[in-house]
Parts: sequence; structure tokens; C-alpha cells
Amino acid sequence: MSIREYLKLFQLKNLIFLVLSGAFSQFGDRLTHMLLITLVGLSAPGKVSAFSWAQLTFTLPVVLFSPIVGVLVDIWSRRKVMIWAHVIQAFILSLTPVLIFLTNSYVPFWVIITCFFTIDIFNNTAKPALMPALVSPRKLLQANSLDQFLARFATVAGMILGGILVEEFGWRLGFVINASMHLTAGMLVFGISARLEKESTQNYRQIIITYKTIVERIILDLKELTWAIRNNKIVAMVLGSFMITTIIASVSYTILIFLVQQVLNWGTAGVGLMSGILALGMILGTLPLGLFKPRFPKLLLIIASFFIYGILFTFGPFLISRIFIIIVALVGGFIFSITAVVQNTIIQEEVNTTIRGRLFATKDFLGNIAFMITALAIGLASDITSYKITLFIVGVFLLIVSFVYFLIRPKQLTNGD
Repeated sequence: MSIREYLKLFQLKNLIFLVLSGAFSQFGDRLTHMLLITLVGLSAPGKVSAFSWAQLTFTLPVVLFSPIVGVLVDIWSRRKVMIWAHVIQAFILSLTPVLIFLTNSYVPFWVIITCFFTIDIFNNTAKPALMPALVSPRKLLQANSLDQFLARFATVAGMILGGILVEEFGWRLGFVINASMHLTAGMLVFGISARLEKESTQNYRQIIITYKTIVERIILDLKELTWAIRNNKIVAMVLGSFMITTIIASVSYTILIFLVQQVLNWGTAGVGLMSGILALGMILGTLPLGLFKPRFPKLLLIIASFFIYGILFTFGPFLISRIFIIIVALVGGFIFSITAVVQNTIIQEEVNTTIRGRLFATKDFLGNIAFMITALAIGLASDITSYKITLFIVGVFLLIVSFVYFLIRPKQLTNGD
């Protein structure tokens, strides 16, 4: 792919409107998370478990509604879905400060923020589904690359600038700014030609049968998952590592955000800065494996990452400071990205193509459930004991896991695992 060919993408009006809409939406979504963190700190200061309960607003809707949203998006006009999703999001966000003032309660916020993330599923499903209608098949990879580049940039900007905006102008104005971002994202979709969409051949009967088949499909996926685990030790270890990664993510969302916002007194701006550093680490973490092929088995990279996380969490409670948290965010993001790349690559190499999609889908579904459960458990444990004890216990657990993984790993591992 030459630079000239890449730059030609900017001549595709419909594509540019789509990716710009996605960038504004991503910025708004990150700002939403900054507002969520701020309101958690105001409504339940000093409680780590408050962040645990807060994650239900964006994980539970995905678990409950993703299947039916996929069917609806395939039936409706994806362009209209994106427009209406952003307009409704903008409306309810702008309404939030008013309802909080009128009721003198944060309850309206929790209701609206859950509705916001539920509506977000429609946009996040419709956008990638609409992309192939806007570009030719040979330019699809380039178009997705451009979309992801702008989305990543907007994500980092949203976390850092979003935190600063909320800190400087207050959460009330933050809701207004956030609403304007999503309204802009919706208006940009109007620039996409409506004639590019083909009429759906599906019907509403599929909506009725969707939930009837969900349980059956989950059972089937779990059977496929069990088969993969029984027949391939490496796959079993990698799938187990996904669950360990979920615990690490839960700790990051609950305890580390609490540390930055309330223990170190960085506030929401500090959370945004830490998230930006974490994202920078994740971006940097995608480079080494693309530039240099590891000379040792990839599974050892996963084991090494758990060991490093274990060291950071075990000794972290005794080293809490602003500099240490910055180092943890950068190193943690770097390692997390490497681990994710290695996990997905091993699964792609080891699992037959006929069940690969179902395995990844099941992994994501179980991952959301696991995140909800572990985040709640970690938050409650931190409130009952202390966040330092919880961090230490998680760190020791990760060290044990890394040693066990090292001992039980298949001895015949090669560079390709």
C-alpha cells in the first residue's frame, strides 16, 4: 500500500463522513467515561466498590442486548440507526444535569448512563456493518486502517482532554460538551449517501426468535469451547489466560482509578492522563511483535506478562506515588497489548477455522460476564479489607499463576507454539 493510495481515501466523501463521525463518537464515549468516574467519586467518595458497580452500566447492556441489536441493525437502515442513536444520546446527555438538579439525586444519572451505553451498542454495531457499502473490497483494509487510526487518536484525546474539561469546567458543562460531540457525530452521518444501502432481506420474525435461540447457541458454543480445551493443551492455557487478563482489567478499572482519583488526589483530569498514558503504552505494545519475530515460544510471553503484573501488584501497595502509577500505566498498557496480540495469534493458529469464530464470540461473551463478577468482587474486597491488601493478594495470585503456567506448559513448544 503506497502513501498515495492511502491519501486517495480522503477523496471518498462517504467514507470520510463515516470515519469523522466515528472519531467524534469515540471522543464523546471517552468523555462519558470521565463523567462516569467523576460522578462515582461525588456520589460515593472513599468506596472502591462504587467503581465496581459503575462498570455494570457498560458491561451489562452488552451481555443482555448485543444479540438482538445485531438482528435489528441488519433489518433497519444502518445509516438511520447511527443518526438516531447519536441524536438520542445527545438529548439524554443534555437532560442529565437538569434531572439531577430537579430530583436532587444522582439516580437519574445512573438510569441515563445505562441507557446511553445501551444505545451505543446500536452505533458500534451499525458503523462497521455500513463500511463495506462505502468502499470497494480492495480498499476495505485501508479504509478500516484509517478508521482505526482516527478512532485511536480520538480515544486518547477524549481520555486526556475529557478529564481536563470535566476538571476545569465541571461535570454539568461536561454533559453539554459531550452531548454536542454526539450530536456532531450524528449530523456527520447525514453526509453519507442513503442510496448506497441495500434493502434488507430479513424480517421482524427474526427478532422474535432471536432470544429463543440465544440459550441454545450459548450451550453449543460452550460445547465447542470444551472440545477445543480437551484436545489442545495450548488452547486451554490461552483461554485460561483470557480469564486472568479479565482480572487484571478489573483491578485497573476499580482500584487503580480509585487510587488516581481519590488517594493521589489527581481528580478526573488525573484519571484521563493516566488513561492516556495507558493507551500510549498499548499503542507502543503493538509494535515489537510486528517488527521483530520472537525467538522463543509465544506462550512464554503470556507467562512473562503475568509474572510482571504479579510483581507490580504485589509490591505496588508499598510504592504508591504519582511516578510509580505513571510507570505502571505505561508498562501495564505495553504488556497488555503484547499479551492480547499473542493470545489472539495462538488461537488463530491452533484452532480450526470452522469453530474459530464461535470460540472468539464465546470468549467475548464470557469475558464480559467475568469482568462484571470480578470487578464487583475486587471492589467489595477492597472496601471490607483495604485496596492495598486486595492489590497484594491479586499480585501473589498472578505470581502463582505464572509459575504454574511455566511448570505445566507443553515441553515441545516451538516459536510458533
